[in-house]
Amino acid sequence: MIRDSDASTKGLNVISPTWFSLADNNGNVTSLASETYVQRAHNSGLEVWALCDDFKASKNEISLAEVLGKTSKRDKLINRLLANAIEYNLDGINIDFENIKKETAPAYLEFLRELSIKCRVNGIVLSVDSYVPSEYTEFYDREEQGKVVDYVVVMTYDEHYAGSEESGSVSSIGFVKDAVTQITQMVPPSQVIMALPFYTRLWKEQSTESGIEVSSSAYGMSQAESIVAANGAKVSWDKETAQNYAQYESQGIVYKIWLEDEKSLEEKLKVVFAEQENGKIAGVSSWKLTLEKSSVWDTIIKYTN
Repeated sequence: MIRDSDASTKGLNVISPTWFSLADNNGNVTSLASETYVQRAHNSGLEVWALCDDFKASKNEISLAEVLGKTSKRDKLINRLLANAIEYNLDGINIDFENIKKETAPAYLEFLRELSIKCRVNGIVLSVDSYVPSEYTEFYDREEQGKVVDYVVVMTYDEHYAGSEESGSVSSIGFVKDAVTQITQMVPPSQVIMALPFYTRLWKEQSTESGIEVSSSAYGMSQAESIVAANGAKVSWDKETAQNYAQYESQGIVYKIWLEDEKSLEEKLKVVFAEQENGKIAGVSSWKLTLEKSSVWDTIIKYTN
């Protein structure tokens, strides 16, 4: 539901609940959609862009080649999403397919084309989540995405992620700058939304016989600051990442953390909203509500108002 604590947000105009998931190889979706939620969001002045993910594909429970590669199944998926959007009075649909491979990329683009046509006919905003451009994800074809969808949302986080072999920032300033530069060469800035993190990772570096073993856990802003304070770690500004950094040792394990807070977020917002060659970026989004400190909204509204 829309939380009472959402009243502390400033500048927020869209909320994107994770409601739909690909369910099987026939184009069906599971749904958590709520009419009450949508009504409360609308009463709060928020648009609802419900998210559909493909996370079952990462577990090989469904085949994207099968669902997206066959016209009948693609049609069924599109019609299921549109039916839900109309039934629940959604303002938009957000597609978060993170398991596309090179061989399924053409079918994925065709899915977006066909979905975009039906969304426009019904007055529904279509946005698509995209990784930061890299040679490994070229086949997502952001340029073509920009021609068919309303907004491309660039997930400017997980620079270092759970499976990373070395400790590092989730979203350094260099990572953000590179993402902005690249995406605005592919998609008009007026269609770009940069997604920034409300979380960070606490890294553990433990010596073993085979070398340094690295692992991490994700934490929201307040949790991360509490961990640093509880361990008496000194916090210092790291110019390279434009983040506050802390490090401490406990029982022979070295802990490292690059904090996300008002200061790091402001440095990212300066980059995001700098004038681009062909205009300004449409806006920012964040993953995810409840992980932020309420105080960051004063920083956000300085750039989004």
